[in-house]
Amino acid sequence: MTPARRHFQAVTAGVEAVRAATAAVTGATASVPLKDRMLALLQAHQVNLKAIKSRKLKIETKRKFLPDYAAYVDGVLAADAGGDDLVMVMLMVWHIDVGDYTTALRIGAYAVKHRLELPGTFKRDLQATLVEEIAQAVLEVLAAGIAPAAGAADALDQALDVTEGADMPDEVRAKAHKALGLLRRESSPAAAVTDLRLALTFDPGCGVKTEIGRLERQLANATPPDPDAGTGPTE
Repeated sequence: MTPARRHFQAVTAGVEAVRAATAAVTGATASVPLKDRMLALLQAHQVNLKAIKSRKLKIETKRKFLPDYAAYVDGVLAADAGGDDLVMVMLMVWHIDVGDYTTALRIGAYAVKHRLELPGTFKRDLQATLVEEIAQAVLEVLAAGIAPAAGAADALDQALDVTEGADMPDEVRAKAHKALGLLRRESSPAAAVTDLRLALTFDPGCGVKTEIGRLERQLANATPPDPDAGTGPTE
């Protein structure tokens, strides 16, 4: 059996084992409130994930788990009722982990609006986590030479908009603007410089000075010379 095949079977076995173990809670026990059933499912999934050492395998396993929550997420967002909800805030993080920034931001906007909180095991609060996790994911794939997820720049812009005015560490906003600047290097060098300079104002040690210099030289070389520059008046 190839390593890839063993890897696939390990993911599938883990998913099926959790689904079998939680069938009584999520399906058969209709008298249990939906929110409680989803929480029980989340806790079972977390136990499964905790046993996995590989980060890559954890992400693939989350991707397989997430469809189990899709109807719940849609229902909560449609109701727009607020209230503490560990399931929703953890799903926000999981969707970032798998690169589904659209759903993560839908949940994030709801969570910020209703002032939901992440559990204390997280280093940052929810607003900072929403911004930083997307930015960090972008920076990691760029450093690895991998194309970022489609719409990554838009996702970062939206994350900053959703959390505008929130009190968060300057380093988090610096990381977001650094990621935006690096994403825009090819499509819009001038916009990239603006973002990188913003990153520098939030964190002078964020490591963007070299890239700013390179882009500014590129922009200067691309500017056509003024034909009237250096010439005196003619009679």
